[in-house]
Amino acid sequence: MKKLNILILSTSPKSEATKLFFDAAIRRGHNPMIKDPNSLYLLVSESESGYDRVYDGTEDEAERLKAKDYDAIIPRIHGGINFGVPIVRHFNQNLGIFSTQSASGIRAAANKFETHQKLSIAGIRTPKTIFAKSPKHIKFLIEKIGNLPAIAKTVKGSLGLGVMILKDVEQTNSTLEALYHNQVETLLQSFVDSKAQDIRAIVCGDTVIAAMLRTGKKGDFRANVSRGGTGSKIELSEADKQLCIKAAKSINLEVAGVDLIKDENDNSFIIEINAAFGMQIQEITGIDVADMIIEHIERNYTRKAVSNGVAASNNKSAIGEDGVDWAALNALPHMQQR
Repeated sequence: MKKLNILILSTSPKSEATKLFFDAAIRRGHNPMIKDPNSLYLLVSESESGYDRVYDGTEDEAERLKAKDYDAIIPRIHGGINFGVPIVRHFNQNLGIFSTQSASGIRAAANKFETHQKLSIAGIRTPKTIFAKSPKHIKFLIEKIGNLPAIAKTVKGSLGLGVMILKDVEQTNSTLEALYHNQVETLLQSFVDSKAQDIRAIVCGDTVIAAMLRTGKKGDFRANVSRGGTGSKIELSEADKQLCIKAAKSINLEVAGVDLIKDENDNSFIIEINAAFGMQIQEITGIDVADMIIEHIERNYTRKAVSNGVAASNNKSAIGEDGVDWAALNALPHMQQR
């Protein structure tokens, strides 16, 4: 196996999750590097033949990061999506380096309503959801999702933050008034009684590599482990595995954390998809998730762009996420020189 140069693009470069990927790459005989995307500069050339570039601004003098020096990138974009997404796109599409995640997938996962829109397009069941920029008809909106209790979620947020349960009229009016007055984009969602439990599944390519059942702490309807909940290893049904894989692909992510809940009739609802998913699942399940993702890179790093499970390689034409024929583009001299 070729020794790969793997660039971990992490907005939390000193986090335990970033270290897990770094250590897994070392164990598998590769050369990992960590860069904070917020320290990078992107150059788009004026030339038709193109010589787009990336520079690292960490030190006193900016250093060029040459495309030929990297075989793959692992994005871990927790915050700063507006800058992090262009960074991933530049490495993956402008420079032609394999990425475990697409820029469009990271962007979609960071916006809860865009996620639900794309899940619906793909025919995947989610809780009934309504979104408005400046809602004036609160009663109407709540009735459309099945009345109270209901869930309010800020469009952006993770780790269970920005998720609220609306139980009565007075609380609903005061909560939504405060959110909308402060221009916090919020979606409203029907309440699915899952007994404060949900399931986190890690999708890697066409496989669910790990799954855990999460249970919220007493008095909290949210099941996030980061909010004090507990987790335990679980084996998903084949139907739920395929549902999670389909959900990840629907927003153009091949590596993702997919969250689902079940109602009293055992119906499954996808509630969220995470690009920079937490890595507590590795300790809880005993499954080396980071190692399996590095192995996925080993099998796929020659691919140059990913779109809903369709990838370009040096000898097979495929259309990328923005309608680009990446196999043809990669054959151009200027792409080979970056």
